[in-house]
Amino acid sequence: MIVLSLLRRYPVALRTFLAGVVLTACVQVWLNFQHQNHAQTQLNHLALIYAERIESKLDAEINILRGIQNAFIANTNLNKKTFSTILKQQNIQGRFPDFISVQFIREIASSDIDVYIHHRKLDNPAFNISLSSPRAVYQIIDFIFPEHAVLHEPEGFEISHQTANLIAIEYARDQGRGVASPAYALQGYKNASLGFAIRFPIYSPNKPLNNQKERRSAFIGSLGATFTIDKMIAWLGNDVEKNIRLQLQDTGTTSGLNKTEKSKIIYKTKSLSNRNNELNANALIQFPGRQWKLSLFAPASIFPRYNALDYFIWILGFTLSIFIAVLLQRQRNNRASALDLAEQITQDLRKNKQHYQQVAQLTEDAHDLIISRDLNGKIIYANRAARIYFSESTPVLLGKNKPLLLSAELAINEIPIRQECQHRHTDGELHFLELTLFPLYNQEAVHSGSAMFVHNITQHKELMIELQKSRERFSALLELAADWYWEQDKNFRFTQVSTGFFNLYSLNQTSVIGHQRWELSDGCLSAEEWRAHQSLLKTLRSFRDFIYTLKVGASNMIVRVSGQPFFDEQGELQGYRGIGYDITASKNNEQAIQLEQQRIASILNSMADGVITTALNGDVEFINPSAIQLLNCRTATSIGKHINHIYQVISPKDQNPLIPLFSMALDSIEKNTPSRTVLLNTHKQSLLIQESIIHLKNSTGTLIGFALIIRQI
Repeated sequence: MIVLSLLRRYPVALRTFLAGVVLTACVQVWLNFQHQNHAQTQLNHLALIYAERIESKLDAEINILRGIQNAFIANTNLNKKTFSTILKQQNIQGRFPDFISVQFIREIASSDIDVYIHHRKLDNPAFNISLSSPRAVYQIIDFIFPEHAVLHEPEGFEISHQTANLIAIEYARDQGRGVASPAYALQGYKNASLGFAIRFPIYSPNKPLNNQKERRSAFIGSLGATFTIDKMIAWLGNDVEKNIRLQLQDTGTTSGLNKTEKSKIIYKTKSLSNRNNELNANALIQFPGRQWKLSLFAPASIFPRYNALDYFIWILGFTLSIFIAVLLQRQRNNRASALDLAEQITQDLRKNKQHYQQVAQLTEDAHDLIISRDLNGKIIYANRAARIYFSESTPVLLGKNKPLLLSAELAINEIPIRQECQHRHTDGELHFLELTLFPLYNQEAVHSGSAMFVHNITQHKELMIELQKSRERFSALLELAADWYWEQDKNFRFTQVSTGFFNLYSLNQTSVIGHQRWELSDGCLSAEEWRAHQSLLKTLRSFRDFIYTLKVGASNMIVRVSGQPFFDEQGELQGYRGIGYDITASKNNEQAIQLEQQRIASILNSMADGVITTALNGDVEFINPSAIQLLNCRTATSIGKHINHIYQVISPKDQNPLIPLFSMALDSIEKNTPSRTVLLNTHKQSLLIQESIIHLKNSTGTLIGFALIIRQI
């Protein structure tokens, strides 16, 4: 009843007031929507930061694995002591305390398992292997670091039953690159927490790796590190919001496999439950050969919001609504006056709004310095930023007719002028400023003065200087890592080559820049080899260790280059970039070594005594013609076989088989006297011979094989 009575007495006032309240509520809803968008943007940014942090941490640890992989490539006979020493020198426990263990898993054929156990027991008598079931090939942990790792997988542990781990090993072996395994339960570690392993293949050196068959043949074992997913969350640091729920999901995407695994959640925050009004943000984490998705869930309320603005809007809305309602109600009996008053109020509001937006917002609260002058050059306005900046040098700006920064301030220009300058502030700092001078006109389009906008670009200049220094440092580091680096455009023409290359070989840049690699010279390669290289480039694949000959003046230089394509944000090819090395000296050394090996082979082939050389495992590597004649065998069928297949001796007294001299050599008997025995050749013919054996060592004194000398008596 009271509301109806007020509505009859003050209809205009109540309607105006209600309209003002509705408009205020709409503004409040719009602000809530803006805050929701702001919170979503912040959450998306956090997801990207967390994903990049995990990726960068994994990249740092993967680089250590690549270093150990290179050590194995350089020396496939790397022992346990050297393996531990490398990891200790890298201070992996101090730098990356979150990993569980680093292992070298060796692939052992069932036929070689006894020889492997025998060799390992020479270093560690307590070494043993527990084999659960017969297999054609075993995956055995050869070395592990640290030795006191909490997992139940010690040295000699056979992991073929671990499906997820075995998938990663076989994929890395066949593809020739590192790969992360699917998540699996780590038995024996904190209630079987979920974890994963990153595997890198190790191959025998000097063997071709062009296809899957060759990589399987050259495969020695797998190097990898094991991590727990729980500890990966610690990599995000202490800045993870308590009210943000975090979830990791293995998307099941593994490049190179025949099918995609099912996506599964491998980690989620346990302390918070799901809520219906939460925001969600996702980011992808790229692993070697694998992909995870990181998801964040959080309410918009955890992000900062200026609640004082809400109160101000409602106070202002109520005040204006009441004020306008009273004014309109007082003029209810005079329609003409009400219309005039409404028009006057509308015009005043428009003028006040325009003045507030253009002058107060764009000038007074602007960070840039804004100063206007009349036609006589006198300053008639300076915003707050200008007054603060010149407060010490010129406390009173209004009325001054002298230039503050440049004499161009007093010029009467018809068009805007932009110019940069330097100004040393009273605090001693040198500022870089960008000035823009605008002409001002009145309502009659008559020139009435000028305005100057001053933008501080000191930070931009400093960033440009730092960027130039970073480029110089990057160029210097590239030239330290390689002899030179280069870039090509999408047509494979050189656009940039480091200056060190031209300075080192006294070449003119115009002879290289703008040309394709095959235009510089034939490179001592066949047309088929160049076509294969061009085909690789057209398919946008990376290449490594491409070797060709480059003519430098009157001499030739043998170079080795590697490169990879790079693309723009839309995925369009921009060209290739890579590095190069001068390997002329190393190639000459290889040729000298080959000549020396040929000379030694010629000497051995001319000897009257039979000579057989073997590797440490007893496989025949060389056999001269005298030995071929004594054993009555063929070279092609002997090389690569175990010596026991072609060489058998018996006692001259009782005709019983004797222990081969090669087996005694494995017991580290370096000195032995020639002994007489009876040789049975491949046709079971008996020959009275004198045999002796020599240990073969490399330049560092490491045993690399044996030489068996046979003389017929």
